[in-house]
Amino acid sequence: MQDIIIKNVKTAEYKDVDLNQFYDPNGEHKRKFGFKKSNVTAPYKTGEGQLTVNFYTLMPGQSNYPYHQHFGREEVFYIISGTATMKTSHGDVEVKEGDVISVPANENGGHMLTNNSTEPVCYLDVDTNPDSDVIVYPDSGNIRFMAGGKAKSFKLDSEVNYLDGE
Repeated sequence: MQDIIIKNVKTAEYKDVDLNQFYDPNGEHKRKFGFKKSNVTAPYKTGEGQLTVNFYTLMPGQSNYPYHQHFGREEVFYIISGTATMKTSHGDVEVKEGDVISVPANENGGHMLTNNSTEPVCYLDVDTNPDSDVIVYPDSGNIRFMAGGKAKSFKLDSEVNYLDGE
């Protein structure tokens, strides 16, 4: 049974995550995707709870993830410290300490945080934890399906007939 969790952003243990090193070891992508992350709750790991809660720190020059839109997961960001640029479906917006950003699970929820400042940006990310999610990456034409602990990415233009192979 899940219990109450109390974690402090200043004393939490953080893990370095370098998406470029993991997904792009040959360095073919121009943008640096990486962050420091501390799980507060991780239902996808523990099987308990309805919310995924993480602390993130973006160092100068880093973006958290490629620009994307969820169609199964809602997110809320709270900027704890620093200033970042949030790319949205309606253009770039500067977000700063104290801002709360609510990201819907639809085509209006496109988002990517980038630290263009000289100081680290720290934020809280709270997500709903759906059984599955479809994520569209408008800039690259990619689509990612996540379900049952599996994740696969495809190009949007690689459509097949519904009965193909059946």
